[in-house]
Amino acid sequence: LLGKRFLTKFMNYLRRIKMDKILNLISIATKANKVKTGEFLTTKALQEGESFLVVIATDTSEKSTKRLKGIAENYGCESIVYGTKEELGKFTGKKEKSVIAITDEGLAQAIAKKYQDK
Repeated sequence: LLGKRFLTKFMNYLRRIKMDKILNLISIATKANKVKTGEFLTTKALQEGESFLVVIATDTSEKSTKRLKGIAENYGCESIVYGTKEELGKFTGKKEKSVIAITDEGLAQAIAKKYQDK
């Protein structure tokens, strides 16, 4: 059987996911087909002026985070560091993703606002 400690951690994890509004907004953006996942598609969205917000996973290497923030800044796009690779992947219906681009202005603003309020 499962230990009490494991169950407590698992329940806290489930509560966090349920209550995490930023990840829920990312999920909504995904369902609306307004998310580009991965470095290649994110960079392409930035180049084409489609991206309004870049979300970089917290467990992305420091070097990659700096590079991705620089790319977003070069194209005049806001970037935030939030969630783990696993969480970004889960909420976009993919495997682990270190970076995603939000291509809907309204959803990008809502995510940025929630991020600033945290």
